[in-house]
Amino acid sequence: MSEICFRPCQPEDADAAVPLIYSSGPAAFDYVFCDRSEQQSRDFLHHAFIRGRSEFGYRQHIAAVLEDNVVAIGAVRDASQNFPFTVAALRDIFSFYSPLAAARSLTRGLRTELVIQPPKAGAGLIYHLGVAKEQRGRGIGRKLIAELLQTVRARALPVAALDVAESNPRARQLYERLGFSAKSSRQSRLQSNFGRVPDHTHMELVLSFSEQRSR
Repeated sequence: MSEICFRPCQPEDADAAVPLIYSSGPAAFDYVFCDRSEQQSRDFLHHAFIRGRSEFGYRQHIAAVLEDNVVAIGAVRDASQNFPFTVAALRDIFSFYSPLAAARSLTRGLRTELVIQPPKAGAGLIYHLGVAKEQRGRGIGRKLIAELLQTVRARALPVAALDVAESNPRARQLYERLGFSAKSSRQSRLQSNFGRVPDHTHMELVLSFSEQRSR
């Protein structure tokens, strides 16, 4: 396999990156962002990715590139970003939906945060992990997580965290092999005509002091 490289995303990556972001949690995205049609969640993600400011924006994402193609994507956020990301997401939502549809989406989003929670203080939350289907099983996901862990270390955060859907045991197995351990499980009763948010497990990896110092 050719050498994988990593770089920050740019707005022009939207067509390649958004399907990968969507693949990281399609049921949850559809629950929150589909108001009138099944395509709305992906259209919203495209809109927010290009705008760049919220947790969905290109500024937050790292692309794994193979032979000039974006084949995987991921992001890191921490508690210091919770408020600005909320403000940016409000702007993204109200610039995309009608006022009533925006209010409905926001309500569903707040409910979803009971299952997939924002990062807590001291933790770097790895999120929106997606690998192109044809590239899975080749170690790209493992390399991407290693790259994102470097981002967590660069922020001097002692813990790396992520959430994994109970419907994705293969991903959980990968995270366990990388040293993440389950800390809590969150049940979901959230369902709409477009999606059901699955139960999630919150996992954490404590980064040693020596790892922090070696960055």
